[in-house]
Amino acid sequence: MSKKVLFVVYQSPVGSVWVNEAFRTAFGMYGEDVEPALLLMNEGVVALARECKPERLGLLSVKMVQRYVKRYGTPVYAVGEDLDAYGVRDVDEGFSAQTVGKNKLPELFRQHDYVIFM
Repeated sequence: MSKKVLFVVYQSPVGSVWVNEAFRTAFGMYGEDVEPALLLMNEGVVALARECKPERLGLLSVKMVQRYVKRYGTPVYAVGEDLDAYGVRDVDEGFSAQTVGKNKLPELFRQHDYVIFM
């Protein structure tokens, strides 16, 4: 039986590698018996904005990340209240991100065997 792991990223992609590393780590787990998922919250939701360009910082390009998300069916979640708070109105649909409310986070955490904050 595979283990379910949720990576929670709460820092902005600007000046931080955590969003990038969470995606890299998640994609690397498909060779193991692990089902990864990502939750972006607080400043981390900025990574979902259409105008975000991490490749300018030498990180994984958005297009590459989206290609892997689609290929592996990696679940991506974002906290709706944080999207509003940080002004992310144009979420890039290539992430297929599901919006969750803060009141639903405990339920989301319980659905996973491990929750790793990055």
